[in-house]
Amino acid sequence: MICTRIKVVSAAVLTAVLFFAGCSTVPKEIPEDLSASELTVLAQEQTDKGNNRGAEVYYQTIIDRYEYDASARIAAEFEIAHIKVKQRRWDEASQRLQALIAQYGTDTSMSLPPEYLKLAEIDLAKVPAGG
Repeated sequence: MICTRIKVVSAAVLTAVLFFAGCSTVPKEIPEDLSASELTVLAQEQTDKGNNRGAEVYYQTIIDRYEYDASARIAAEFEIAHIKVKQRRWDEASQRLQALIAQYGTDTSMSLPPEYLKLAEIDLAKVPAGG
């Protein structure tokens, strides 16, 4: 009976260690030839696994590599802000969302995908006052 309990506890501990180790991993090297769409898929896979840090790395890579692709950049900026909202990291979320929304007030905002303005406004409304 004690052996069975030890095995169950050991299995649970091992599962937890593997789960949290998988959640905290971030990509070390990201191939240079990946498109913004491919990077988005990789980021979404990380989000689905609960690995927000890994997802953020892929989204930040999109922002860095595709800064002149307004659609890809805005989508990645929103996704990072949305992760911050889900984590209840209100200050970071608010700053990112406000910066994203401000881009829609510029002369170049006609080239930005309109859906992210609405999504950013919805997420910003979730941020508590002072957050």
